[in-house]
Amino acid sequence: MKPTAKMIPLALVGLVVTGVVGFITIVLLMSWFSNPPFGLGNAPPQPIAFPHTVHAGSVETGGVGIQCEFCHRNVTKGAAATVPSVETCVFCHKQINPENLTGTTTVNLTEVQRVVDRFADGNPIDWERVHRLPDHVRFVHEAHIRFLTQGEPRMVDIPMGSGGSRQLPMPLAQACSVCHGDVAAMTEVQPQAGQSLKMGTCLDCHRQNNVATDCTICHK
Repeated sequence: MKPTAKMIPLALVGLVVTGVVGFITIVLLMSWFSNPPFGLGNAPPQPIAFPHTVHAGSVETGGVGIQCEFCHRNVTKGAAATVPSVETCVFCHKQINPENLTGTTTVNLTEVQRVVDRFADGNPIDWERVHRLPDHVRFVHEAHIRFLTQGEPRMVDIPMGSGGSRQLPMPLAQACSVCHGDVAAMTEVQPQAGQSLKMGTCLDCHRQNNVATDCTICHK
């Protein structure tokens, strides 16, 4: 059958509809299999390189062993873990910087100088968020840290990361790794492989550990 003039607009509409449906399908698949707002689990690049292997890694592995709560000071006190101010970085880097170099070093002095310059200029460092939940979700770090680090000795099932049973209470650094992975071993912080920040995972954990699942617990 030969195409007619009436069929051409219908074909064009069909192509447009197919393209729109295909685009929506791709967006939905990316949303489902990635951490919001997309990216298939890959974290965005940071404005300044911050190797956690150096800062939080153990002394035995070449790090300086800074505890999580030294920089993320609100993690045991409130909802947000918070990131450190530039002034906190300069506590150390007013000494560890290119001006004080006396020999060879493996420290990335270019990145260190960028931190020092931000402090001198009075400008913050706009770190990019790695773990993001929807804006309508309430997640209180303090409550989760308290559950993992306090109380009587017990075994619990936590469907996060590698899953399985965990011995509680646990040290704070280990508690952070339940959701964030072994950050001290990461040069660039990335979500855990297979990490899910979806509602079903949260509900599974709450139900397995006899925690309330009322809508207002997690939704604003």
